[in-house]
Amino acid sequence: MPRKKSPRRTPAWMGRLTALAIALGVIATLSYGTGAHMAVRYLNPSFGAWWNSNEFAIVECAAAAVGMLIGIRIGARLVNSGAPRNRSMIAAVIVCALVLPIVGRVSAEIARLRFTSGASANAWLIDRFGYDVGMFLDKLLVAGVYSIKIAAFALPVGMVLFGLAIAIFMTAKPVGDTAAAISE
Repeated sequence: MPRKKSPRRTPAWMGRLTALAIALGVIATLSYGTGAHMAVRYLNPSFGAWWNSNEFAIVECAAAAVGMLIGIRIGARLVNSGAPRNRSMIAAVIVCALVLPIVGRVSAEIARLRFTSGASANAWLIDRFGYDVGMFLDKLLVAGVYSIKIAAFALPVGMVLFGLAIAIFMTAKPVGDTAAAISE
C-alpha cells in the first residue's frame, strides 16, 4: 500500500537552530564540567575571564533553549503542515527567545532539586577509576545530568508556547477576509 501522507518535515532553519543550541550546550557543559576555562584563560586571559564568569549561565540557557526547541518541534509534528504551522513555529521561537532567561533560571532551580539521596555514582566512579579521575568524571557526569534535567523541564514550555501560537493562528481570520468584512 502506498503511503498517503507525506512526512511532516521540520524547516531547515529550525534544524540549524536546534543543532546550534545543542552544540553550544555540549561545549559549555563540557567546559564547565572539566574546568576548561583554565586553558582558555591561559590562551586569552580576557576572553577566558569572560567565559569563566558566564559559562554557567550559558549552560543553563543553552539547555533551556534545546528543551524549548525540541518542544516546539514535537508540537509542530502534531499539526498538519501549512501556513499556520510555519507561522506558529516562527512565533513560538521568537517568544521562546524572549522568555529564555526566565525559563532557564526556573528550570535550573527545579533541576537543582535532588531526587535521590546518597552519592552512589560518586563512590562507584572513585572505586573504579581512583580518586582524581573519579572526582573528575563525577563532576562531568553531574554537569551533563544537570543540563539534561534543564532541557527536560524546559521542553513542556516549548510545547505550550507552540500550542498557544497555533491556537492563535488557526483561530485568526486571514487579513483579506477582515478587509472584505469591513468594506461590506
